[in-house]
Amino acid sequence: MRSCFRSIRAFCALAVVSFLCCGCHRSPWIQALIVNEQNTFVNLVEVDYAGGSFGTQSIAPGATFHYRFRLLGSDKVKLSFTDASYHNVKVTGPELEKGQAGTLRIEIEPGNKVAWQPALRVVQ
Repeated sequence: MRSCFRSIRAFCALAVVSFLCCGCHRSPWIQALIVNEQNTFVNLVEVDYAGGSFGTQSIAPGATFHYRFRLLGSDKVKLSFTDASYHNVKVTGPELEKGQAGTLRIEIEPGNKVAWQPALRVVQ
């Protein structure tokens, strides 16, 4: 009788684990990388996207800031930062759509130019 209960308990535990593993799906996340290619710090860095924003106080020369986010709508992404001369810079980037996943590389280049490198796909 005792071995019967062990078998039932093991079967139930296996069923619960199988249900949890199969019932999960990957949520569409975007891994953002903001790379400072300038020779000076960039400060007050903020990225605005559909459904939220994120940022950091500063990014050192040659450094990269990483952040992972989920889109809650569709809109163009925007970047703002303050350069070493205390000029506020605002740049509009590509259109991001709800359900996309992948990486978004944002390079802040000399002369406050910004290069956007999206590698995104729609996740069903």
